[in-house]
Amino acid sequence: MKVDPCLFYVPASRVDTLLKNVPRDAIALVLDLEDSVPRHAKPTARERLADTDLTGTGLTGVSLRINSVETPDGLLDLQALHALGGEIGGLPVRTVLVPKIAAGRDVAIYRSLLSRLPDPPEICSFIETVDAVENAFDIAAASDGLCFGQADLAAEMWAPDASYLAHARARLCVAASRYGLPAIDTNSFELWDMDAVRAQCEAAKQCGFTGKAAIHPRHLVPIVETFTVGPEELDAFRQTIKDYESDERGFAVAKDRVLAPPFVLKARRMLALHDGHTRPIR
Repeated sequence: MKVDPCLFYVPASRVDTLLKNVPRDAIALVLDLEDSVPRHAKPTARERLADTDLTGTGLTGVSLRINSVETPDGLLDLQALHALGGEIGGLPVRTVLVPKIAAGRDVAIYRSLLSRLPDPPEICSFIETVDAVENAFDIAAASDGLCFGQADLAAEMWAPDASYLAHARARLCVAASRYGLPAIDTNSFELWDMDAVRAQCEAAKQCGFTGKAAIHPRHLVPIVETFTVGPEELDAFRQTIKDYESDERGFAVAKDRVLAPPFVLKARRMLALHDGHTRPIR
């Protein structure tokens, strides 16, 4: 799964109006059939998928968040995607985001249901239940990416215990890193204080998230600026590897850095995640 700094969620029923004036750089468009679409409007939202035209957006693909297949709407979402041949608005659906995953076997079910599409999409699984937190590594092993759903997870708790939520976030990020996957933080519900959003982004990055979801255009700039890994950083990783491999000692202390196997491994993993198409070396 491609590492995108920002996943921008747009209700599938309103994509034409909400995409106006939205920048395309460094964001992945997620057409949402789940939380942002009320139950009575879901049939209309599915119908809109067939009428949407995204060919002039400059995007090369889209993502789709569906409802859980444990619900009738989830099954109808998959039927709609199959009827469209895995394309929406003239663009291929690159990733399907699946909610309420409890274990790796759930991911296997989605992969089987999507396997008959001409170009089966990747699967990004939501860690948003207590069961999912406990089974995060099992889920990561079967997925192409992980998303954190903090609001849904907190809804399973009598109170949003900060220590448990921190545990859940850390567990997701470590599981994602273990299997070389992007880790997408939950969206912010702060719509006015962008300093607060930026602080949330920085905290998520320090935790190990590689990107963050957005539900409002105001969120895009702080998210993209925080999570984008630029060419300079990638070049620095390449230089670290090059310098280490050219040093016969295998360990070197320079004025500004130490060259040692752990730092080289980190550089290789970051390059594999951000600049390659294979999972990082473990």
